[in-house]
Amino acid sequence: MFKLSKVKNTPRLNNAGSTLLEAVVSLAIIAIFFILFQAAATTAILNRNVKHQELALRIAQSRIENLRALGYAALPSSGPFTDAQLTFLPEAAASTTVSQYNTKTKQVSVEVSWQEPGAQKRHNVSLTTLIGEGGL
Repeated sequence: MFKLSKVKNTPRLNNAGSTLLEAVVSLAIIAIFFILFQAAATTAILNRNVKHQELALRIAQSRIENLRALGYAALPSSGPFTDAQLTFLPEAAASTTVSQYNTKTKQVSVEVSWQEPGAQKRHNVSLTTLIGEGGL
């Protein structure tokens, strides 16, 4: 009734080459993920730095506008100043320098500086303007 067929003895294929190929592909995938992770981390750091620089610029612009509104005669002396937004910058400091440009004009410089966590040097934004007796 049932006929048994002979099973051929075929040699098994050697899988050593495919294992090596799998290892190389796995390492390539891991390397790609590592590169993408590094790129994302670097982008996050750069994004934070740009946000801090933009905030420092807004603080300096605001200070310059306030000093211009005071006018030549009411300009304060040089020194540090405070701003509520400085609390959003790490280790922030801000100062104003007022100097005589000529007999009817003063030069006003505003500098906002901060230091990123883990950074070795401070970043700063500086704006300078002239304010005259007769206005701008």
